[in-house]
Amino acid sequence: MTETRHLTSIGDIARDTWDSLVPASCFYQSHGWLAGQERPDFAAATYTVVSSDGRLLAATPSYDFPAKNAPPLPPVAADRAVLRVGTRTGYHNEFLLAGAEAERRAALTELVEGLAEHAARLGRDALLFDFLTTDSLRSLAALFPVRAQLRSAEAVIHNEEGTFESYRRLLGHNVRKRDYEVRKFEQAGLSLATAPLSECVDELAPLIGQTMDRYDASLDLAEIRAFLKVQAEHLDGLSTVFRVVDEEGGLVGGHVAFAWREMLYARVAGFDYTRTRGAYEYFNAVYYGPLRHMERRRLDTLHLGLSAVEAKVRRGARLHPVWAAVLPLPLVRGAGLTRDTAADQALADSLRAEAGGGMDEAEWELGRITPL
Repeated sequence: MTETRHLTSIGDIARDTWDSLVPASCFYQSHGWLAGQERPDFAAATYTVVSSDGRLLAATPSYDFPAKNAPPLPPVAADRAVLRVGTRTGYHNEFLLAGAEAERRAALTELVEGLAEHAARLGRDALLFDFLTTDSLRSLAALFPVRAQLRSAEAVIHNEEGTFESYRRLLGHNVRKRDYEVRKFEQAGLSLATAPLSECVDELAPLIGQTMDRYDASLDLAEIRAFLKVQAEHLDGLSTVFRVVDEEGGLVGGHVAFAWREMLYARVAGFDYTRTRGAYEYFNAVYYGPLRHMERRRLDTLHLGLSAVEAKVRRGARLHPVWAAVLPLPLVRGAGLTRDTAADQALADSLRAEAGGGMDEAEWELGRITPL
């Protein structure tokens, strides 16, 4: 017999138990990452779990934001008071399920029904699954009538052979330009050193602040430092900071990444622009250095997230669609998927024009996306 529970902290469930459901693609739903995201002053987190005889079958976080902190809603959810299900804001989101197909389907049904009850108690009238993968969207739409819209594309470098040389082969005609970026970095007298995040918080925070200011995304330095310290507390063993240093060992910039299963996740970078030398410091710290590091660690996939898709595709990334999916409450059983297909296609066409490649035609044939 299955049981659905709602926990108030990720600490209420053992790390190994939760992470047993978390594949390589879901670092942003791992126990350590979620622990670092718990901020009761910012949003109330709940962890809904479905289990049977002590075995975890399904799990997800959800977040109830007060109005002053709530992220903007996608248009498909604009008329709703939502409970956000899955990753908090802007991260890869898919369902964490165990077992064979029939068991997974049943567990997902119970998970969503439990979430619906929780949302109703909070006075919410819809569940929002934001930045959801296509497979998870289709699985959800096989069970409940879903309103969905294409949200964005996430960029991932799939380097199946896992070597820097195999990565170079992914680049095709772009390889000469990328080799030039590596040479330019080395000729400028710069190099990369690595360290765990706990050793770099104080030196890196001001550089991240500089970069955020440069791109009109300013954040208070104390907030940046506090965020990094929390991540170091929960994720230090998974962290690598790629430190860009000059001939004297002075810090020019740095990039924080986390390893999870077979993947490396690029997180945040910062630079001292009074010391950069126009030597492709960013790309060496975020792409080339990490890919060499991955070869040594036997990691084969570099997750680069959303935005700036052209630069990512030119450096070997593939683009995968992510969706916003809304379930109005009260729940109704039965398969269904409602979309504005013209708007979705327009966004896909815009992403294709911006990226100039990196999109598998079958994966991006949006008309074929139906409930499983």
